Amino acid sequence: MTQEAVPPVVEPVAPATAVGPPENESPYLVEVFGLAKQLDGTWPLFVRSLDPATDPARLRGRFRSAAVSAARWSVRRRHLEGNLTLLALLAMLAVAFTVLVAAFSITSWQEITLAVMGLGVFMPISVWAENRRHRPLFRLLIDPLISVVGLGCFPAALYIRYAGGPAWAVDLAGQWWMPILQSIGTVSVTLVLAWISVRAAMWLWDRESRNPPTEPLFEQLTAILARTEPDRRGHLPPKARQEILTLLAKVAFLLRAGIPAAARGGTPLTRAVVRARAIEASRAVIDLQLWIALPSPTTYDDFRTRIADLTCTILTGEYDRLPTRDATPEVTRRTWHARALEAVRTLIVALIPLVSLLIADRLGLTLPSPLDDGALIATLAWAIVLLLSLLDPNFPTHLAAVRDLTTLAPFTRAAEKNPGNRPSL
Repeated sequence: MTQEAVPPVVEPVAPATAVGPPENESPYLVEVFGLAKQLDGTWPLFVRSLDPATDPARLRGRFRSAAVSAARWSVRRRHLEGNLTLLALLAMLAVAFTVLVAAFSITSWQEITLAVMGLGVFMPISVWAENRRHRPLFRLLIDPLISVVGLGCFPAALYIRYAGGPAWAVDLAGQWWMPILQSIGTVSVTLVLAWISVRAAMWLWDRESRNPPTEPLFEQLTAILARTEPDRRGHLPPKARQEILTLLAKVAFLLRAGIPAAARGGTPLTRAVVRARAIEASRAVIDLQLWIALPSPTTYDDFRTRIADLTCTILTGEYDRLPTRDATPEVTRRTWHARALEAVRTLIVALIPLVSLLIADRLGLTLPSPLDDGALIATLAWAIVLLLSLLDPNFPTHLAAVRDLTTLAPFTRAAEKNPGNRPSL
């Protein structure tokens, strides 16, 4: 009975998985077909990891349909991101050229040659360090140092050229290596701005949907299942372990940011409850990273079962079955040092702009009158926001809840309707 009921559900997709796409199809459809076939190929791993009480037959059609839907979504998003990245890079080159000519007056051929030579040395070193971020030395020291040097060249070049200060600082503006400093700083800052612009545009594109992020969650979860096959000794390869940790972080972010979209039309109380439930599920997924980093004899089997259960929740749409966090003494003991390191990192990031501004002021490098107050206010606001986020991990949630509640305040509505009437004390 069950086997006879399954073919009508999967019939529209079965020909695509049984034979290849037509030769005259567009590259877009060929790419969608290839990714859908890859995602659907994780079905045997998914079935082996399911709870024995679960009937796989009722999930087969949904799994295959989710593979096709996720493939279409992923390919469409990938093409959009590629086009936006190309536009951002072109805009970055135009902005960088304008800044170098207008702000730093790099116009002579000698200065242009020095700027190009500096970029020709700095950029390959940056790419080389970025490609080795999986190594602790590069991830913790070399790559952050290169980023600080690249981004720090821009404010240093601006201070040397425009800020008033001691004679030694003014004399630096005429040094032969200043075009190198200016070009590295300008390109680094514009590159970061281009990256932020693309990320912001993709974030807005992802948030325009009022439905939970089923497609990206399915894609990430199936990718995790595909990488959880241990070797002959029963261990995961180091590369697979790193990829699983990264994919788990992406799943946690999708749960935290995407699940509350289902409650956008509800009351503030409903949105707050759904948001808290999404944060709880996100933290439960983050805790699974410890299972991969510190495995036990049964870790991989239990881990695959957890991932399969979460995938089943995504397929059925029963989001009330999202995972909850295991508040065990072992988890608490394992995570205290990670929380301490995260707190130290947040403190350093929060105080770096303020300390840099104070050091520059002590050296006599001051900005003109309207800009110095603005720089101080910006650095203080940056530090306050990061410190509040450190003290309260749910600070963004509380801020959104306060904003929602203020829109419901009776006196706020009365003030908007009768702006001329003010309550008397």
